[in-house]
Amino acid sequence: MTKYRLLLRTEVMQQLAALSQAAKTQGPGGLRTREFRGLQIGLRALADGLEEEYDGKRLSYHRHDLSDCAEIKLAVVPETRHNIELGPSHRLIYREFEPEDGGPPYRQVVAYAHRAADRPFEEAASRLGRQSGARLRAIRPSPTPNRHPPSSAAPIRQPLPADLRIALAAASNVAPASGAVRRTPTAEEPRTRPGDRYGPRGHEL
Repeated sequence: MTKYRLLLRTEVMQQLAALSQAAKTQGPGGLRTREFRGLQIGLRALADGLEEEYDGKRLSYHRHDLSDCAEIKLAVVPETRHNIELGPSHRLIYREFEPEDGGPPYRQVVAYAHRAADRPFEEAASRLGRQSGARLRAIRPSPTPNRHPPSSAAPIRQPLPADLRIALAAASNVAPASGAVRRTPTAEEPRTRPGDRYGPRGHEL
């Protein structure tokens, strides 16, 4: 049984579908095939709470404040410089929320990309509406948090935000199976029909 329920932003769900399609036309060593498998592995690791096995790390403020997020590192493609291995090539960035239905906590997957030029962090900041140089207000941990030490591999668990609460309530008649993935929206999508914005697309990992 998985420890967490995953919520995928629309961009990540679209990326997963595109990589899946590309993998069907590439051989097992193709880049998109490797990225597809890496994303699958990363999603399963988050659902099973295995972030420490993937060098998970809580994020902080750099150019953007992502202190409510954490990353795991995925070795998708081998890379070297001057015969020195550069380590895992890709990053998967996510947040964590306390459930209100008595079920497992939620983990929202925000971005998955190669680490070059800080791409995963730039994408996550853009999708979360984080302005360069701006600081978040103090993070409000969940009243019943999964208490991680400051150096923990996982993000600080927060109360479920209002937009996700509304979306999950709208989709409550289609409860996901254990470990299933649900889509969460981009900021640009219309807010008038929550069921449309967050309509669940169940994908078993």
